[in-house]
Amino acid sequence: MNISVDVNSMHSGRGTIKEKVAFYLHDTTTFGGRFIDLFIICLNLFTVLVFVTESYFHNVNPGLFWTIEVVTVSIFILEYILRLWVAEKKVKHVFEVYSIIDLVAIIPTFITFLDLRFVRIFRVFRIFRFMRFVDTGTFLSEDAKMHDIRIVKIIFTIVSIIFVSSSFIYAAEQADNPKIDDLSSAMYFSIVTLTTVGFGDVVPVTPLGRLITVLMILVSIALVPWQLGLLIKEFMFSVSGKRIVTCKKCGLRHHDADATHCKHCGSIIYHETD
Repeated sequence: MNISVDVNSMHSGRGTIKEKVAFYLHDTTTFGGRFIDLFIICLNLFTVLVFVTESYFHNVNPGLFWTIEVVTVSIFILEYILRLWVAEKKVKHVFEVYSIIDLVAIIPTFITFLDLRFVRIFRVFRIFRFMRFVDTGTFLSEDAKMHDIRIVKIIFTIVSIIFVSSSFIYAAEQADNPKIDDLSSAMYFSIVTLTTVGFGDVVPVTPLGRLITVLMILVSIALVPWQLGLLIKEFMFSVSGKRIVTCKKCGLRHHDADATHCKHCGSIIYHETD
């Protein structure tokens, strides 16, 4: 959404409550905006850590984990309501990717009341709530933001694929497979599967586990090499001596450091400061 209230209006107290909420939910430049972003990032990280911890100590004081779940999800619900409230186009906002991710982070808690135990594993998708901050480059310096965001997004995507795959295989296998009895062993299985190494020392024993493994293999064939290729390309670009010079004829921006002509159209190029 577009924010029509500027920083000076916020500091001077002008603007409605709705405008102030909209500003600080999207702002990354003021102390208040950065504090809210940092709080939500820490809360997301906390929920992921709780999910991992619960896989090791799920039989120890389950009431504590449930209390943490209720408190954190209550904050998620408040954030979702506020973002919906300040959205200019509410229907469009509901169907945006980030809004859907927010809903996926909330719904499994309520499904618990219906005793659909496996559906609770969808809490693992809360890791994708980080994408809102990765996508905007929050807390990255302005100078390196474009390049760094691409690298961080690629690394985050790979880590998320491994984490989600591990969580699903753990949920499917932990009751029947003694070799996958915690999240770390599930993560080991996911990494050797997604990288197509396949040592064979850990194998799924349940039909659901086998189905998830097949999906993981398909992902490893289609998505992981693509993401790794993009990551390698970005790192090679960072050390190749490329410079950003916009060709006035075709608009190409990336050229070799010693280039005098555009490699796409052949036109003479100049530094943007020239």
